[in-house]
Amino acid sequence: MQSASLARAKIQTPRFRSGLIERSELEHQLGDALINRRLVLLVAPAGYGKTAALSRQLQQLPEGCAVAWLTADEEDDLQRLLSHLIEALEPLDPPWRLAPEALLELVAQGRLRETVSALLGALEATDVTNGVIVLDDLHAVADARVFEFLGHLLDGLPQNWTLVIASRVEPPLALGRWRARREVAEFDETTLGFSRKEVQDLWRHATGYDDPEQAERLLDRTQGWAAGLCLSLEVSERSNATAPRGVWHNRRHLFEYLASEVLEDLPGELQEFLLRCSLLSELTVPRCEQITGNAHAAGLLEDLERRRLFTSVLDSEELTLRLHDLFRDFLEERLRRLHPEEVPALLRLAAQGEADPLRRTLMYLRAGAWDEAQQDLADATPDMLAGDKDAQLIRIVEQFPADLQARSPMLAYVRGLCAWPHYQYGAVRTAMEHAAAGFDALGQHDNAQRARAVQALAMIFCGRMADARRLSQVVRAQPMDLETETLSELLDFWYEAYHGPVDGPGRRLAQVVNLLMQGGNADLWFRCITRVNMLISRPGVSVQIRRMVDGARAATGDGHWSLEASANLTEAWLLLWQARFAELEAALQRIEDDSQWLGQPAGLRIRLLTLKVMHQVACDDRDAVRATRDDIIAHASLLERFGELPLQYLAIAVRASAAIGDWPAVRMHLPALQVQAGQENPSMQMFLRSLQAQLALQDGRTGEALTSLRDLVARSALFDTNSLDATVRTRLALAELADGSPATAWRALQPLVERIEASGNVGQALVTGVQSLTELSLASWGSAAPKEGLAALRRWTETARRIKAASHEKPRASAANDAGLSARELEVLALLADGQSNKLIARALDLSPHTVKRHVARILDRLDLTSRMQAADWYRSRFNS
Repeated sequence: MQSASLARAKIQTPRFRSGLIERSELEHQLGDALINRRLVLLVAPAGYGKTAALSRQLQQLPEGCAVAWLTADEEDDLQRLLSHLIEALEPLDPPWRLAPEALLELVAQGRLRETVSALLGALEATDVTNGVIVLDDLHAVADARVFEFLGHLLDGLPQNWTLVIASRVEPPLALGRWRARREVAEFDETTLGFSRKEVQDLWRHATGYDDPEQAERLLDRTQGWAAGLCLSLEVSERSNATAPRGVWHNRRHLFEYLASEVLEDLPGELQEFLLRCSLLSELTVPRCEQITGNAHAAGLLEDLERRRLFTSVLDSEELTLRLHDLFRDFLEERLRRLHPEEVPALLRLAAQGEADPLRRTLMYLRAGAWDEAQQDLADATPDMLAGDKDAQLIRIVEQFPADLQARSPMLAYVRGLCAWPHYQYGAVRTAMEHAAAGFDALGQHDNAQRARAVQALAMIFCGRMADARRLSQVVRAQPMDLETETLSELLDFWYEAYHGPVDGPGRRLAQVVNLLMQGGNADLWFRCITRVNMLISRPGVSVQIRRMVDGARAATGDGHWSLEASANLTEAWLLLWQARFAELEAALQRIEDDSQWLGQPAGLRIRLLTLKVMHQVACDDRDAVRATRDDIIAHASLLERFGELPLQYLAIAVRASAAIGDWPAVRMHLPALQVQAGQENPSMQMFLRSLQAQLALQDGRTGEALTSLRDLVARSALFDTNSLDATVRTRLALAELADGSPATAWRALQPLVERIEASGNVGQALVTGVQSLTELSLASWGSAAPKEGLAALRRWTETARRIKAASHEKPRASAANDAGLSARELEVLALLADGQSNKLIARALDLSPHTVKRHVARILDRLDLTSRMQAADWYRSRFNS
């Protein structure tokens, strides 16, 4: 297992021992630029001391200056670079208003300006006098989006922040405007190269005597190139004198010649040690022992540090060295030439000690270890998905050779899982079909079964229910592991929702929860909990939803925000059903916060909108219903067209329109529903018929409405989704009353009244429309309706009246806390005001640092503040006076 310090090696500022001489002019210019310029560029070929100069000068910055360092490498794209930059900023406790993980999803969606805006907001509100962001070795990055991102970042960079780029080539940024304003400081090889005086001083310090002639010769040969100077001083005077003439005119050849001289002067054990360690990005004792098998690794690393042999030291609890790129490339080339047969096995060993999934997988790929690379990725996938890192997973998949991507079942399986959170069920189905066939061919039964189970579920959501059922039966006919059995039960939950029996979904969901509690990971909980609220009115389902919410919360790990948000959303449906509207209002605010924190992900957003529109229907807030309905329709139009989800969300929007009596909207959208509705979804077909019946009743075609509704009520309980049965029964009762048959009307309504009175779930009636319930409660029932039943109807309408009135009242602020902060938020704020960091707050309150970040964001939102310092002042002014 890789140490935490090594996992953070990319964001550690390298430390070089104090140089033999002072370079006062360079240091003065660089120090001034780091404080006073918007952008500092160090652009020079390898070996000119860019990293060393920066590292030394950063240590000299005034107190109060903050530094975030990031060393780029060839594996970095924008998402990876940004994830490491976020980690580098972490010690500064930036007050994120958006989950840092959400920034990576915004990048995946191409929303770079929004990403930059969120980052800039956090930088501006960070409590530092001056801040410096260093991007070292940026030449290694090939992703053009990185430079587009940096261009936007420069445009909005706060006055107290400086961006520093060290690169072998000038980055492709439009800098004319900033150069004209003298906001760019540039250091090239002329500036970074050693002057004549510095070379003379260097010679004196290295040899102990002055020799201007030798120093001049050295300067002429190296042109002030730091790497050449360093190596020339390491090798003997004889080696310098006998060097082939051509090497002095080619930096690469010079370095290779001199490095060979230096390497061959080292003890044999240290030579062999260095050659094998050249495959490591960072050198620590455990990793060097692992890759070399040398039990003296600790002493050899200390020897390397003492020799100052092109190494930098990283700030960490254990000794961690990084070889200079030039030296590492030289060593690796020699290793491949002298010991080519060892390289694949050494790369495997290097991969085993690497914590970063991308770097580890790429090491396996460099070794040609295709199976290990795929298995490593598969092992990392559940936790990465639970942490909303599907975009990063796809980027890792894309690093595999194209032909391997095309034929690999495991890579297809990972692609399919990454498509699931985005409701791309057509892509899921295709990927899982490929994966299952490939796993079968390899004899990997469990993997094939799991892929087929996910494929069958995707087919359900694509409207291919009969095919999904047949495939599920094939899966069930063979041995299943726990995950496959869970997914199979989930498929039957959805299938029986549309085909019966009426209590089937409740029983199936109970089994799903039982299986999840036996060891389901956060990703599996997320896949199972999504949208189960559609069946909340079916017998036994609400009880299982309660269990599912509790279990999901227990499974939610550090940073698994999507699962937490889904649990919050699902629980809110229970509150709506139980007409606990004060709690529901608070829950809606929490889910709005969830959505905002996660960067408004499309899947969560549209599910939140459906909850909101049903709440607004129950409150009879017709203007709000119309606005939210239109948002739902707009969001639904962006979903993948393969599946039934766009149709289902459009149906919810039309259902809400009918509930508030907006018949023009119903007529406008009904044709689209009729065209798209799949024949395999009896619930959708019944809903369409109920809409047509409601329109007939509205138009005065009572007989036509009655015929349709009487037929529907015989089966509406069997196919009840989204309160379809309650809608059919209330509309049929109204139609029977209009036809002069109150007794028949009550017979239609009575099962609904009894069900609600027994369960207390009045919300399922309220979401059918307060206007219809009011008409029913005021109707002339005569002796057809029992007094208890009429009293229930009137209680429902009174509940609707009260919640409508309450929804327009402003909540009264407490005297002690006029910002509505929770007790936990006050605890966090108290520790923040005491000057404690997020990590210390997390430790004190037994929370994760991710959760503390979220609390800080909520505190700032509720107080309408921008920084931790302002929040601390707010707290002290109220509670410490």
